[in-house]
Amino acid sequence: MPNGRTLRHAGTKLVEPGYRTKLSIGNLGLESLFQVVSFLGRGGSGDTWLFQNRQTDELVAIKLIARPLPKALLPQQVEREIKIQTELGESHFGIVNAKEAILTDTHLCLVLEYASGGSLTNYVSQRWQHAQHTGTFLSEDEARYFFRQFLSTVEFCHRHNVAHRDLKLDNTLLDDSQPPVIKICDFGFAKNWTESANMYTHIGTPVYMSPELIDSRHGLRGYDGKSVDIWASGVMLVAMLLGMFPFDHVDHPDPNSNEAQLEVWLQQVGQQWSGIPRIKESVGKLSEDCRDLLDKILTIDEKRRITIADINAHPWMNKPLPPKFAAAEEALYARQQRLDASLENRFLDEDRKKLRYTKLAQLVELSEQRTDWVGLPRTEPVMRIDLRDAYVLARPTTDVTARPDLQSILKGHFSADLIRANTIPEDASLKKAPQPRQPTLHEQPSMPDEAAEQ
Repeated sequence: MPNGRTLRHAGTKLVEPGYRTKLSIGNLGLESLFQVVSFLGRGGSGDTWLFQNRQTDELVAIKLIARPLPKALLPQQVEREIKIQTELGESHFGIVNAKEAILTDTHLCLVLEYASGGSLTNYVSQRWQHAQHTGTFLSEDEARYFFRQFLSTVEFCHRHNVAHRDLKLDNTLLDDSQPPVIKICDFGFAKNWTESANMYTHIGTPVYMSPELIDSRHGLRGYDGKSVDIWASGVMLVAMLLGMFPFDHVDHPDPNSNEAQLEVWLQQVGQQWSGIPRIKESVGKLSEDCRDLLDKILTIDEKRRITIADINAHPWMNKPLPPKFAAAEEALYARQQRLDASLENRFLDEDRKKLRYTKLAQLVELSEQRTDWVGLPRTEPVMRIDLRDAYVLARPTTDVTARPDLQSILKGHFSADLIRANTIPEDASLKKAPQPRQPTLHEQPSMPDEAAEQ
């Protein structure tokens, strides 16, 4: 086994030993709506827990961000994350849907679609024994099945002028299908653009960051958000196949340190990815076409780096899949075609949409404040905003077969619970002026080092 970290051995576990499996922080303000089930994971801005909807029994993932917002978490970043995931989520099979934004006395809560298959990190890590016999964690066929889905989702984001900027195995979830379908999540570092994808904020997870993104720390030039996503996609493909990262910070394990990023950058500019000593032996296990594709993705010069269109045209991407993967992929893209047709026929009520985002901005503004409740917090939310498309439809779509979960809502157009969910209770806190705000595959991201990102 090559020297260095592997996905199986490096970093902390997703659930730390002895970590609580029941919420022990008192009332969250969600008790009337959801029953806590279990802890799912911890990110840079908060914890994610599995809950069950008391009315429908649906399982949902809820990201909990404590109030007031942490200083490192910019309010415009939170608002942008929710808006991007709301706009994109129900339009593509590969993006986790945002369902609701809820403000309680203690937390800002983002209610999300639950992907019950866990993360791609865990899926790959569990193939450790497989790698001992075959040489790769996932076979090239299985990796191609996932990678084609993944690229389809990233291309969709770019087509809608959104760069994710923190693509990684930890942020790629799986449903319970066999074989699984991927779901990209955590748009906390995502950024949209209008005319150019050139960006400046130094942000991301070191092992997935491209050379120009790491170099942007000096602020001398920006980077193309699309190109850094493509680089990260190549790193993910290497990790799926070989169970390790092409460039790593073994000597400086803290991902938030300048030293970690410098260690990665020196490897990147020093030699081609396949020549890194700790990975060189494993690269020989890959096919010639696969190595060629990775060479083109992990190109130091971003202007010469391959595009998504060219990746899709590459011979490795177009090799036929085994029957079980081919059938699953065919069904998946047929589902996307039905969804696309449905979306073409929908009409959104722009006034309702504008009102929703006005209320979202208000919710995020309130989440910056310390709460003024005395004693136990309320068991009811302070504010709820429904983020589903059904709430802003001017009329039902003509084809809802692609989204069975929307059929019951669309049948009655707007159900009573949707209307109740978007009624803001008269609350004194709404009237107050805002107060000033004081590895392994489980790789933690570096937080933004700019005061704000416009």
